[in-house]
Amino acid sequence: MKKIVYAAFASTLLLATSCVDLDQNPKSFITEEEYIETPKDAASVARSVTGLYNDLWKENYGFNCRIMRINVMADDIIGSPTKSGNVLNYYSDLNPNLFANNDDFAGPWAGFYTTIINSNKIINGTPFPTGVENEAKIKELQAIVGEAYFVRGLCYFYVARMFGDAPLILDNKTVAINQPRVSVAELYEKAIVPSMQQAVAWLPTTSRTKTSASPTLWAAKACLADIYMTMAGWPLKKGTEYYAKAATETQEIITGAGLSLTKEYSDLWKEALKGDTNEHLFAMHHSAAQKVPSQYGKSFYPTDFYPKAGWADYYGNETFMLKYPEGKRKQWNYMLEWPVAKDKTVNYKQSRDGMPCISKYYDYNEGVPGNSAQSNGITPFYRYADVLLMYAEASNLATNSVNSLALQCLQEVQTRAGVATITTTKDSKAFDDAVFAERGWEFVAEFKRWFDLVRREKVSEVKPKEYAASLFKANNHYYLPIPYVQIDMTGWKNNAGY
Repeated sequence: MKKIVYAAFASTLLLATSCVDLDQNPKSFITEEEYIETPKDAASVARSVTGLYNDLWKENYGFNCRIMRINVMADDIIGSPTKSGNVLNYYSDLNPNLFANNDDFAGPWAGFYTTIINSNKIINGTPFPTGVENEAKIKELQAIVGEAYFVRGLCYFYVARMFGDAPLILDNKTVAINQPRVSVAELYEKAIVPSMQQAVAWLPTTSRTKTSASPTLWAAKACLADIYMTMAGWPLKKGTEYYAKAATETQEIITGAGLSLTKEYSDLWKEALKGDTNEHLFAMHHSAAQKVPSQYGKSFYPTDFYPKAGWADYYGNETFMLKYPEGKRKQWNYMLEWPVAKDKTVNYKQSRDGMPCISKYYDYNEGVPGNSAQSNGITPFYRYADVLLMYAEASNLATNSVNSLALQCLQEVQTRAGVATITTTKDSKAFDDAVFAERGWEFVAEFKRWFDLVRREKVSEVKPKEYAASLFKANNHYYLPIPYVQIDMTGWKNNAGY
């Protein structure tokens, strides 16, 4: 096993840089010889970039697990109500606990900054040839390094939304032990937006891997639109100008990318079809056999499931599920009855926990329900349905009017879902309500709901009782705590309330 230790951020980013193990086998990490400070050619740069996705995955129980757990703060998923000492209850109650939930903060923090630091090495260390005669080589390198810009921008986007003010590192040579936290506004201005704009400029229209495992120009535009929409809302509240920017980016995807919704919603979540690229723009691809699994296994099955009991880490929030429009999409996303014995099936109301199950990812379990905690599949980041609904939302909020394309975008998603009622209103407020609700239905348990509720300041609307007694209301923010080890080492002041 070959190892390389990054001392970047000195002791300041201990969680992100101590003994980072880049192991080619079995986790597909690049080796010490391959991951070099100054890549020599396109092939070595590509190997380095591939390593970034493993950094982002952040090992078993990494990104896929931690971001799902954090999204229990939203209203679409919930933890087991009967599990003794369930630390997810802190999220359900909107009172994250600095110590009890520490792994959910420390893991992503370390993963994001490891990925950022390694992205910087590629961005700043790749030698580009000069001259007209090298134009083809330059474009080839730009297409690969564009992925590093994409990943860096994406990581900083998560950091800003989850932790607020945070260290800004664009050049690893400038890192100091007393590295300060910079404002969220500065993170967007200097890291998030420029990185994603550069990704848009350099990424090709077809991904390097020919799957959604690596981003395209269109994936970068989708992420940039998401960034603009977040900047339009909380906490920066830049408003209509940034909704207009998001509408422009998404409209260019709609008219220029040649993408389409997968005909059947269920096919989006089939292991055999996860390589399809007509709808999935960017996703983390998992393989239990290759030791880069997801955690869609036991966590999503109830404890009374037969014959393999699950862990019941997550259920569907019953209130949310009952409002969910009937149709094919709902049938795929929820399991409302299941076997509890060889000859006995119960409705969720009769089950041990009395909660509906999220069944969206069940096909990733290789046909063995609840057999293992580890599973295959993907962690979805952006898909074409995102683009359609972002355009519908952003164009309306930018102009206070509903154009025909916006209405078409919403209706296309609803039609695929098989719901009985299709939105026809052109009233701006009613349309916005319909689009925001549709995002909740379409992306249930897809790691998005909490961020949507926060940027639109709707947490108090969907969880009024919890919000009234929450840390977030008391301290006028929606941030998680900086991991306490970081606070102890740096002397930073943590986010208010922690």
